[in-house]
Amino acid sequence: MKQNKTLPETTAAPTCQTCHMQEGNHTVRTGWGFLAVRLPMPEDKQWAADRTTILQGLNVLDPDGKPTDRLAVVKAADVARLTQEDWEKERDKMVKTCNQCHSVNFAKVELEKGDQMIREADRLMAEAIRIVGDLYKDGILVRQKKYIHAYADLLTFHDAPTVIEQKLFIMFLEHRMRTFQGSFHSNPDYAFWYGWSEMQRDLTEIKTRAAEMREKVKK
Repeated sequence: MKQNKTLPETTAAPTCQTCHMQEGNHTVRTGWGFLAVRLPMPEDKQWAADRTTILQGLNVLDPDGKPTDRLAVVKAADVARLTQEDWEKERDKMVKTCNQCHSVNFAKVELEKGDQMIREADRLMAEAIRIVGDLYKDGILVRQKKYIHAYADLLTFHDAPTVIEQKLFIMFLEHRMRTFQGSFHSNPDYAFWYGWSEMQRDLTEIKTRAAEMREKVKK
């Protein structure tokens, strides 16, 4: 709003650069990286299981939960935080930036709300990945040879051959991203209606289509 002159320059509001380019640094790093996945796994067992499923869907972990060659690519590109220390370093930088206008406690609480929103989004996402994975496992859906294990490769984007697989990818790359990014940009309306709500609708459609596919096989 300040940048497009809707608000005057003296308005106490941050610009994109305030948070993402502190001190003129153009690396635009964040604690949660680009896709809101990181290591190590959380202590919350359900969240750890859900994140494992998502990392397997990204082909970063194999069926046994061990690193694949793609993890080396992620590490080289520096698009995700792979240690607790690296994540905390980025989080501390963000809290320091927030502290220019807000108290440290307020900043930490708001950022933790974003963390919890990712956890809830991961619960929906992992369930959808497993539903499609079970279709491969039961021979109802043909698994592409390029997928290295039981789950679809979430980075296949729109090249998926079936509607249910495309819906899975849209759920991850569009609606989960909106949930995540809307939360961390203090835009609950966007995070809810254009992210979380759409994820719920995606999951419902995936469940419905999976049930229909199973029923068709029975007949």
